[in-house]
Amino acid sequence: MNAIESIEAETLDMQEEQRSLYFTYPTYKDMFDNNIIFAYRGVVTSDLVTNVLEIMEERLEEDGQSKKLSKKVFNVMVECLTNVYVDEERLGDEGYDPQALLLVKRVNNSYRVVTGSLIATRNVDPIKRVIDKINNMEKEELKSFYQETLILEEPANGVTKLGIIDLARKSRNKLVYNFKYESQRFTFFTLESQISKNSI
Repeated sequence: MNAIESIEAETLDMQEEQRSLYFTYPTYKDMFDNNIIFAYRGVVTSDLVTNVLEIMEERLEEDGQSKKLSKKVFNVMVECLTNVYVDEERLGDEGYDPQALLLVKRVNNSYRVVTGSLIATRNVDPIKRVIDKINNMEKEELKSFYQETLILEEPANGVTKLGIIDLARKSRNKLVYNFKYESQRFTFFTLESQISKNSI
Protein backbone atom coordinates (compact mmCIF):
# COMPACT_ATOMS: atom_id res chain seq x y z
CA MET A 1 0.00 0.00 0.00
CA ASN A 2 1.49 3.38 -1.04
CA ALA A 3 1.15 6.66 0.88
CA ILE A 4 -1.96 7.82 -1.05
CA GLU A 5 -3.75 4.49 -0.55
CA SER A 6 -2.86 4.60 3.14
CA ILE A 7 -4.34 8.12 3.53
CA GLU A 8 -7.50 7.08 1.66
CA ALA A 9 -7.89 4.03 3.89
CA GLU A 10 -7.48 6.16 7.04
CA THR A 11 -10.04 8.66 5.70
CA LEU A 12 -12.56 5.90 5.07
CA ASP A 13 -11.99 4.54 8.59
CA MET A 14 -12.58 8.00 10.07
CA GLN A 15 -15.75 8.47 8.01
CA GLU A 16 -17.03 5.09 9.22
CA GLU A 17 -16.29 6.07 12.83
CA GLN A 18 -18.13 9.37 12.35
CA ARG A 19 -21.15 7.54 10.93
CA SER A 20 -21.17 5.25 13.97
CA LEU A 21 -20.97 8.22 16.34
CA TYR A 22 -23.77 9.98 14.45
CA PHE A 23 -26.26 7.33 15.58
CA THR A 24 -25.28 7.51 19.26
CA TYR A 25 -27.30 10.57 20.26
CA PRO A 26 -30.44 9.71 18.22
CA THR A 27 -30.39 6.24 19.81
CA TYR A 28 -30.01 7.74 23.29
CA LYS A 29 -32.77 10.29 22.59
CA ASP A 30 -35.12 7.61 21.28
CA MET A 31 -34.53 5.43 24.34
CA PHE A 32 -35.00 8.40 26.68
CA ASP A 33 -38.15 9.72 24.97
CA ASN A 34 -39.75 6.26 24.92
CA ASN A 35 -38.74 5.45 28.52
CA ILE A 36 -36.85 2.33 27.45
CA ILE A 37 -35.33 0.91 30.64
CA PHE A 38 -33.82 -2.19 29.06
CA ALA A 39 -32.74 -3.09 25.53
CA TYR A 40 -31.00 -6.16 24.13
CA ARG A 41 -30.18 -7.33 20.62
CA GLY A 42 -28.59 -10.71 20.07
CA VAL A 43 -29.08 -14.44 20.32
CA VAL A 44 -31.37 -15.48 23.17
CA THR A 45 -30.01 -18.59 24.89
CA SER A 46 -30.81 -20.22 28.24
CA ASP A 47 -27.80 -18.56 29.91
CA LEU A 48 -28.80 -15.13 28.62
CA VAL A 49 -32.37 -15.54 29.88
CA THR A 50 -31.07 -15.96 33.43
CA ASN A 51 -28.83 -12.89 33.17
CA VAL A 52 -31.55 -10.69 31.65
CA LEU A 53 -34.03 -11.60 34.37
CA GLU A 54 -31.49 -10.78 37.08
CA ILE A 55 -30.84 -7.35 35.53
CA MET A 56 -34.56 -6.61 35.20
CA GLU A 57 -35.19 -7.61 38.79
CA GLU A 58 -32.68 -4.94 39.85
CA ARG A 59 -34.19 -2.35 37.48
CA LEU A 60 -37.68 -2.90 38.88
CA GLU A 61 -36.38 -2.56 42.43
CA GLU A 62 -34.67 0.71 41.45
CA ASP A 63 -38.03 1.89 40.03
CA GLY A 64 -39.57 1.31 43.44
CA GLN A 65 -42.33 -0.90 42.06
CA SER A 66 -44.45 -3.15 44.27
CA LYS A 67 -43.46 -6.80 44.52
CA LYS A 68 -46.76 -7.77 42.93
CA LEU A 69 -46.17 -5.64 39.81
CA SER A 70 -42.51 -6.65 39.63
CA LYS A 71 -43.49 -10.32 39.74
CA LYS A 72 -46.03 -9.79 36.95
CA VAL A 73 -43.44 -8.05 34.72
CA PHE A 74 -40.95 -10.78 35.56
CA ASN A 75 -43.39 -13.55 34.57
CA VAL A 76 -44.27 -11.84 31.29
CA MET A 77 -40.58 -11.42 30.46
CA VAL A 78 -39.96 -15.12 31.07
CA GLU A 79 -42.68 -15.97 28.57
CA CYS A 80 -41.44 -13.38 26.04
CA LEU A 81 -37.88 -14.70 26.23
CA THR A 82 -39.14 -18.25 25.84
CA ASN A 83 -40.89 -17.22 22.63
CA VAL A 84 -37.64 -15.97 21.09
CA TYR A 85 -35.37 -18.62 22.60
CA VAL A 86 -33.13 -20.16 19.95
CA ASP A 87 -32.22 -23.83 20.13
CA GLU A 88 -29.10 -25.34 18.55
CA GLU A 89 -31.00 -26.85 15.62
CA ARG A 90 -32.29 -23.46 14.44
CA LEU A 91 -28.77 -21.98 14.71
CA GLY A 92 -27.74 -24.35 11.94
CA ASP A 93 -30.55 -23.30 9.60
CA GLU A 94 -28.99 -21.65 6.54
CA GLY A 95 -30.23 -18.11 5.95
CA TYR A 96 -31.74 -17.79 9.43
CA ASP A 97 -30.61 -14.84 11.56
CA PRO A 98 -30.94 -15.98 15.20
CA GLN A 99 -30.66 -12.50 16.68
CA ALA A 100 -33.70 -11.17 18.50
CA LEU A 101 -34.67 -7.81 19.94
CA LEU A 102 -35.94 -7.30 23.49
CA LEU A 103 -37.16 -3.95 24.83
CA VAL A 104 -38.79 -3.03 28.13
CA LYS A 105 -40.54 0.35 28.25
CA ARG A 106 -42.13 2.18 31.15
CA VAL A 107 -45.28 4.04 30.03
CA ASN A 108 -47.15 5.95 32.74
CA ASN A 109 -48.37 3.29 35.19
CA SER A 110 -47.48 0.32 33.04
CA TYR A 111 -44.60 -1.60 31.53
CA ARG A 112 -44.47 -2.85 27.95
CA VAL A 113 -42.31 -5.78 26.94
CA VAL A 114 -41.49 -5.92 23.23
CA THR A 115 -39.79 -8.76 21.38
CA GLY A 116 -38.81 -9.01 17.74
CA SER A 117 -37.39 -11.99 15.87
CA LEU A 118 -37.47 -13.83 12.58
CA ILE A 119 -40.07 -16.55 12.14
CA ALA A 120 -40.90 -18.80 9.22
CA THR A 121 -43.13 -16.88 6.80
CA ARG A 122 -45.46 -19.89 6.58
CA ASN A 123 -46.26 -19.39 10.28
CA VAL A 124 -47.46 -15.77 9.93
CA ASP A 125 -51.13 -16.52 9.26
CA PRO A 126 -51.47 -19.17 12.02
CA ILE A 127 -49.86 -16.85 14.58
CA LYS A 128 -52.01 -13.91 13.48
CA ARG A 129 -55.17 -16.01 13.80
CA VAL A 130 -54.24 -17.14 17.31
CA ILE A 131 -53.49 -13.61 18.54
CA ASP A 132 -56.67 -12.18 17.02
CA LYS A 133 -58.66 -15.00 18.58
CA ILE A 134 -57.28 -14.62 22.12
CA ASN A 135 -57.53 -10.81 21.95
CA ASN A 136 -61.29 -11.27 21.67
CA MET A 137 -61.58 -13.72 24.56
CA GLU A 138 -62.72 -13.11 28.12
CA LYS A 139 -60.66 -14.36 31.04
CA GLU A 140 -62.53 -17.65 31.47
CA GLU A 141 -62.55 -18.33 27.73
CA LEU A 142 -58.81 -17.80 27.63
CA LYS A 143 -58.33 -20.17 30.55
CA SER A 144 -60.34 -22.92 28.79
CA PHE A 145 -58.46 -22.33 25.52
CA TYR A 146 -55.15 -22.62 27.39
CA GLN A 147 -56.13 -25.94 29.00
CA GLU A 148 -57.35 -27.30 25.67
CA THR A 149 -54.13 -26.28 23.91
CA LEU A 150 -52.01 -27.67 26.77
CA ILE A 151 -53.40 -31.12 26.03
CA LEU A 152 -53.16 -30.96 22.24
CA GLU A 153 -49.95 -29.03 21.46
CA GLU A 154 -46.58 -30.73 21.31
CA PRO A 155 -43.72 -29.15 23.34
CA ALA A 156 -41.49 -26.89 21.20
CA ASN A 157 -39.09 -23.95 21.32
CA GLY A 158 -39.81 -20.56 19.78
CA VAL A 159 -43.21 -18.97 19.15
CA THR A 160 -46.01 -21.42 19.97
CA LYS A 161 -49.78 -21.14 20.39
CA LEU A 162 -49.44 -22.13 24.04
CA GLY A 163 -46.74 -19.51 24.61
CA ILE A 164 -48.88 -16.73 23.13
CA ILE A 165 -51.92 -17.78 25.17
CA ASP A 166 -49.83 -17.89 28.34
CA LEU A 167 -48.45 -14.43 27.58
CA ALA A 168 -51.97 -13.02 27.22
CA ARG A 169 -53.03 -14.65 30.49
CA LYS A 170 -50.04 -13.30 32.40
CA SER A 171 -50.22 -9.76 31.04
CA ARG A 172 -54.04 -9.56 31.28
CA ASN A 173 -54.02 -7.13 28.36
CA LYS A 174 -54.50 -7.46 24.62
CA LEU A 175 -51.37 -8.30 22.65
CA VAL A 176 -50.10 -5.94 19.93
CA TYR A 177 -48.25 -7.40 16.97
CA ASN A 178 -46.68 -6.61 13.61
CA PHE A 179 -45.20 -8.65 10.77
CA LYS A 180 -42.51 -7.32 8.40
CA TYR A 181 -42.04 -9.59 5.40
CA GLU A 182 -38.36 -10.31 4.69
CA SER A 183 -38.43 -13.19 2.22
CA GLN A 184 -40.41 -16.27 1.23
CA ARG A 185 -38.70 -18.08 4.09
CA PHE A 186 -38.59 -15.53 6.90
CA THR A 187 -40.68 -12.67 8.35
CA PHE A 188 -39.80 -10.36 11.23
CA PHE A 189 -42.37 -10.73 13.99
CA THR A 190 -42.84 -8.04 16.66
CA LEU A 191 -44.96 -8.73 19.73
CA GLU A 192 -45.80 -6.30 22.53
CA SER A 193 -47.43 -7.13 25.84
CA GLN A 194 -48.48 -4.60 28.46
CA ILE A 195 -48.51 -5.03 32.23
CA SER A 196 -50.44 -2.28 34.01
CA LYS A 197 -51.01 -1.63 37.69
CA ASN A 198 -54.77 -1.84 37.30
CA SER A 199 -54.49 -5.34 35.82
CA ILE A 200 -52.69 -7.00 38.75
